Amino acid sequence: MKNIGVCLPSFNESENIINLINKIIEINKNIKICVVDDNSPDNTHILVKDNFKNNKNVYLIKRDKKDGRGGAVWEGFNLLYSINRDIEIFIEMDCDFSHSIEDMIKGIKIFSNSECDVLLGSRYPNGTIINWPLKRRIFSYFSNLLIRLLINKSIYDYTNGFRFYNQRALKIILEKKPINKGFIYLSETLGFFLIQNIKIKSFPITFKNRIRGKSNTNFLEIYNALKGIIKIHKNFKNGKIK
Repeated sequence: MKNIGVCLPSFNESENIINLINKIIEINKNIKICVVDDNSPDNTHILVKDNFKNNKNVYLIKRDKKDGRGGAVWEGFNLLYSINRDIEIFIEMDCDFSHSIEDMIKGIKIFSNSECDVLLGSRYPNGTIINWPLKRRIFSYFSNLLIRLLINKSIYDYTNGFRFYNQRALKIILEKKPINKGFIYLSETLGFFLIQNIKIKSFPITFKNRIRGKSNTNFLEIYNALKGIIKIHKNFKNGKIK
């Protein structure tokens, strides 16, 4: 298996994080894992620290304030790349088991045998969605449709945070910190990749609504996401993300 680094952006994931890390370690004990905790009031970071203090492959970043997924992923990948330049596959995924370990294993195999720079775990058009509230499905579907119409129709899922990157793509991510701090950062990076002619592929996944804990998406983030989509469109038309 290739050298792998996994970034886990977390906020209030005390009910999921330990089990998830253990499941990843079961795939390969040499996988490097970086948890970036957004100052969770439920002490997610303390659980990680106490349970994996003797595991040299598990790293923890505790941020001083809640500042969104975009910056958390950037910090996690920056740490992983700085400590091990031999990592060949960089993965980001959610901490609530909405992204399955089975799909993670499948994605690693597909990416390892592909010439693409980025592999997206995609819910659309052929993935499966289980137990997701109707309003979340509607917003996700139409926001992705809007982004496809404004940016590029070849990608169906701009907002899912289950992704695999090689070093070429990762270096582009690390060149500048994200403008959009929330989950719309996911669309921002894809727009930037398209401008840079990065090779992007997708594979269908099974997306399951979380069983434990509460969703961290709120109406303010949805409002900011809509503003972010318009900004990404303007920058994409001008051939740049700034």
